[in-house]
Amino acid sequence: MVSSLFAAGSAPPAVRKPVIELSFGSGSAEDWKNTVETLTLEAGLGPSVDRVEVRLAAIQQAPLPAIGDAGSVSLGYSDAQAEPVFTGQVEAMARNIQGATHVVASNGGALLSRLRVNQSYEQQKAGDIVQDLAGRAGVSAGSVEAGVTFPFYVVDDRRNAYQHIAALARKCGFSAYFTPEGELTFAPITPGQPVQTFTYGVDILALQVYEAAPGLGQVTVVGEGAAGSQGQDAWSWLVQDPAPVTGTGGEGTPERLVRDASLRSQDAAQTAAEGIASAGKLLDVTGMLLVPGAPRVMVGGTIEIAQAPVEALNGQFLVRRVRHRFSSGRGSPPWSPSARPAAARAEWEDCYDPDTLRDHTAHRAGGAGTAADGGACHRPGAAPPRERLGQGQLRLHGAAA
Repeated sequence: MVSSLFAAGSAPPAVRKPVIELSFGSGSAEDWKNTVETLTLEAGLGPSVDRVEVRLAAIQQAPLPAIGDAGSVSLGYSDAQAEPVFTGQVEAMARNIQGATHVVASNGGALLSRLRVNQSYEQQKAGDIVQDLAGRAGVSAGSVEAGVTFPFYVVDDRRNAYQHIAALARKCGFSAYFTPEGELTFAPITPGQPVQTFTYGVDILALQVYEAAPGLGQVTVVGEGAAGSQGQDAWSWLVQDPAPVTGTGGEGTPERLVRDASLRSQDAAQTAAEGIASAGKLLDVTGMLLVPGAPRVMVGGTIEIAQAPVEALNGQFLVRRVRHRFSSGRGSPPWSPSARPAAARAEWEDCYDPDTLRDHTAHRAGGAGTAADGGACHRPGAAPPRERLGQGQLRLHGAAA
């Protein structure tokens, strides 16, 4: 078995028993485990907010969480240690007359999305601004790199703090997202060792790759001010020749011109141009991957696809968005209603700044692969349904890492 997720187990993916570990506020971990009917986790790059939706059965020992209760979620299999996939707090709850409870939890992305401030910064690096906004929102900051230096930068309440952080990330060629431990990351996503290799004929249930003509070629970014030629104190000067605050990245057509008044030096403009061009380049290849439940796969990580019959399907990819689904009673039948092993769907796409480039609609898996809620209900007198780690979605960089 090539997949690293299953290396520690002795059973094939189709017969392994998924396990779930979670707890928010009151109730023991065992109570939560025994009363969860379904769990869906979605996580991605900022400014999208990660969330977990949990449906609890209408039984007496079901936990009674409260708004603001902190907790975490781990997923895995009974023959291996569960992997943490989410840390956050309860954001919303719903109860119906039958007694079932629906719990929605989010992480620091929700806190940043609720924060709107009016604040100016002088002679600050992007990482310093991110640290300040995270502190105001009460968010734990993990890996926050310095990024571009801004002689003067304004954060206003027309956008929330998470949107400002995502905009800063684009200017620096970075990405902003939250780790499974609930910490904010502000850093470039770079290829690394794959956390898991998915192999055709072993643990790939469905796979598609889309290739398109380049949507972005050479990018020219033009800033403002004379800080690039006259020193940092000259950031507010008007200049006749914008060459000292102009940067170029990428090559070919179609060419794009981006004006950004917050970029006050050539280094800043060059960094932004290269970041936008790199993000646009990733749009050349996108795809969809359906695999057994893979909790090790997380936003910002690298996966590998191997031994597919078409060479264009193979390679390493960067994770942009992930969705895991766990169901105690129903699985997702992507190929046969009678054969429903644990599954987590992976879908990847290339993302970029829609404000400076163009809007892009995510590729969606179609056909039977969308039947996340399919399957027969448990009937009285029938054998109890097996627990299953059901469908989920991931969005990844399409370009080979």
